[in-house]
Amino acid sequence: MLRLVLSFCCLLAWLAPAQAQNAGAEELVRRMAAEVTAQVRKNPEIVNSQAQLSALVEQKLMPRFDFSRITQIAMGRNWPKASGAEQNQVVQEFSKLLVRTYSNAIANLRDLDVQVRDSRSNGASDVTVRTQMVGRAKPVAIDYSLSSASGGWRVYDVSVEGVSLVTAYRDEFNGIVGSSGVPGLIASLKQKNGK
Repeated sequence: MLRLVLSFCCLLAWLAPAQAQNAGAEELVRRMAAEVTAQVRKNPEIVNSQAQLSALVEQKLMPRFDFSRITQIAMGRNWPKASGAEQNQVVQEFSKLLVRTYSNAIANLRDLDVQVRDSRSNGASDVTVRTQMVGRAKPVAIDYSLSSASGGWRVYDVSVEGVSLVTAYRDEFNGIVGSSGVPGLIASLKQKNGK
C-alpha cells in the first residue's frame, strides 16, 4: 500500500510542473486568439484590406512565432546546404509568405471563435495546444506547437485538421531545392510574395 501511495505522489509531482507549463502555453494561444478576434470584430473593414490584415498579423502574431525554427523545419535536410546569407533570405521570404497566409485565414475570425480544448507536453519545453474554431456546422481543429525559450513561449508549427503547415511546405521546398537549389527556393518565395 505504501508503495502505491508513493508511486501516486511521484506521479502528481511529475504532472504538476507539466500542467503549469501547459497552462502558460494555453494562455498565450488563448490571448493571441482573443486579441486578433477582437481587432477583426472591432474593425470589420479590416478583412477587405490585405495591408491592414498583414499589419495586424505582424503586430499580434509575428512576435509570438519562431520563424527561424519554422523555416529550419520546413527546409529539413536542406537547411545546412544554405549559406548563412541564404538562410537569412529564406527566413525573411518565408516569413512574408506565412504572414500573408495567416492574414487570409484571419478574415474568417469575424464570424468564428477559437476555443482552447487542451494541451499536452512533448518534452521539458515543448507543448501542443489543441484548439478548435467554432461557429460553423463542423468545428475546425487547429493545433499549435510551441516551445519555451528565454523569451517565453513561441509557436513553431500550426496543424489544421491534422495537417502540419510546416510539413506541407517541406515537401514543396525539397522539390524546389532538388531541382533549382537554395537560390531557386529563394526566387520561388520572392515570386509568391510578389503576387
